[in-house]
Amino acid sequence: MRQYIFEKRYPSLSYIAKNWPRTKNLLKKFVLSNQKKPDFYKICINCLKDLNVFKLKDYNLILKKLSKLSSNNFTYNSYHDQHHFKSVILISCLLAKLSKLKNSEDKILLVIIALTHDLNHQGRRIINLPYYQEDKSFKDLNYIIYKKITNKRYNRIKRIFKSTFFPVKPLSVKDDLEKIILDADVLGSLMFGMSTGIKFAGRLKHEIRFDNKTDILFRGFLKLLDSKSLYLDSSKKSC
Repeated sequence: MRQYIFEKRYPSLSYIAKNWPRTKNLLKKFVLSNQKKPDFYKICINCLKDLNVFKLKDYNLILKKLSKLSSNNFTYNSYHDQHHFKSVILISCLLAKLSKLKNSEDKILLVIIALTHDLNHQGRRIINLPYYQEDKSFKDLNYIIYKKITNKRYNRIKRIFKSTFFPVKPLSVKDDLEKIILDADVLGSLMFGMSTGIKFAGRLKHEIRFDNKTDILFRGFLKLLDSKSLYLDSSKKSC
C-alpha cells in the first residue's frame, strides 16, 4: 500500500490512524513543531490522497491559492498562525479517517475549511463584534472559491466558520463535517496532555496580551469547554 507522507521523517496519516492512539506522540511532535513553515499544499494534497480523494479537478488550483494565502501571517499571531492551521488540518483528516467520513466532496471541503477557518485572523478579539474574525475569514475564502460553490454549500461553509467562535460553541450539531472541524479546532490543546495545553495557552497569551498567568488562561479554556464537550466519540477517546 502506498504511503502518502505529509512531511519528512513522519509517517503517513493512514499509519497514524491505523495505529491510533499508540501513534499520538508522532502527531504531537508535528503539531508542536513551529520552527519550519508548513508546506500547506503538500500537506493538503497528501492528506486528501490518504483519504482516497485523487480527483480534485479545479480544486487543485484553489488549494494552491489558499495554501499561499494561509502561509502569510500579517498580524504576527503566535497562536492563530500557520502552525494552528497545520494542526487543524492534520487532526481534522485523522478524525475523518477514524469516523469513516465517506463523501469525497465533504473531504475536500474539510481540508479547505481546516486550512482557512482562521484566515487572516487579527489576533486579539475585536471587542463588541462577535463573529468578526469568523465572518472575515469566510469572506476571504469566498473571494477565492465563490465560482465553485452552490448557495447550499455557501451557507454550509459559512455556518461552520461561524460555529468556530468558541465562546458560543453550538450545543447540538448534526453535520458530521462540522463536528470534525469544531473538535479539531480545540483538540490540539486537549489530546496531548496538560503540558501541551499549557504550551498552546502560552502562545495564545502572547497573542492576545493576556495579563494573568498562562495556567489561568488554560483553565479558563477548560472551564468553557466543560459545558460544551466534544462532538465525536473518536475525539473523546483521543483525550
